[in-house]
Amino acid sequence: MEAIIEVNELFKTFGKGKHRVEAVRGISLQIYEGEIFGFLGPNGAGKTTSLKMMVGLLKPDSGVVKILGVNPNTNGKEIKRKLGIIPQTPTFYEDLTVQENLEFVAKIYDIPILQARERINQLITQVGLKKKRDALTKTLSGGQKRRLNLILALVHNPQIILCDEPTPGLDPQSRMIVWDFIKKLPTEGKTVILTTHYMEEADRLSNRIAIIDHGEILVLDSPNQLKASVGKGDIVEISLKGDNSNSEDIMTALKDPISNLAIEDVFYLNEQLVIRARDLIPKLNRILSLIEKMGVTEIGNLSIRGTTLEDVFIHLTGRSLRE
Repeated sequence: MEAIIEVNELFKTFGKGKHRVEAVRGISLQIYEGEIFGFLGPNGAGKTTSLKMMVGLLKPDSGVVKILGVNPNTNGKEIKRKLGIIPQTPTFYEDLTVQENLEFVAKIYDIPILQARERINQLITQVGLKKKRDALTKTLSGGQKRRLNLILALVHNPQIILCDEPTPGLDPQSRMIVWDFIKKLPTEGKTVILTTHYMEEADRLSNRIAIIDHGEILVLDSPNQLKASVGKGDIVEISLKGDNSNSEDIMTALKDPISNLAIEDVFYLNEQLVIRARDLIPKLNRILSLIEKMGVTEIGNLSIRGTTLEDVFIHLTGRSLRE
């Protein structure tokens, strides 16, 4: 598989003295043609800074980026038409219609008007904006604006798409429309780079994911491989009501071989006891019985789920992705 983007030892620091922040610290990776590559991490992890350096919008302090063999920091014009950038904040003219905004972008890229209108019709149909073609963009809903923002980056039919947090604040229906649209882009020969702090978004869309925190890539692999690396089995989360001072004793008892529960992992996080085990459901009564014997008289919420990418983040950092 051919690497369409190569990144080697990128560093970026902002500020000076006590205000100095190391935003990106030595990121290296390759992105392959036709894949959706996800950057997953909390806000402030360095995702957007990395993305900006990768496309020449921000000059790194050190390190090298090559897109199709070209350094975007020295040959930006050469790759400009091959990139489509979808920013976090929707960017368009609110006093123009949907059609006018899209035609304006086409004019910037010198696309003949008949060819542009054919492309625009295709795009607005794909994201469900055909009936809003002649509506002023300021009258659109938040979800419709986000979808317009998505296709504005695609009018010139770029080869590489950069999606920086594409779905914050969207309702479930609009989010699914955006996800379905992004998911289909590789079938058109496009490569997609996605930054997100939504676990489900990264999991559903990405072929490979780099989990990033404090400017460093902690791990890089496919979603399934990342989740498998944490351990096998399902997870039960149990809220223990009242005094939780004996949570350490409970965890020790659950892991004790004498319990015969074969617990893969157990820890206490965000006021919940988190337990991973194979064949979890048949063991649940014994787990609850043991917890009761340890002095817990009342249990709050209880939920059972499969492994998520947040579990991977917790495994790597000891804290929740949402913290």
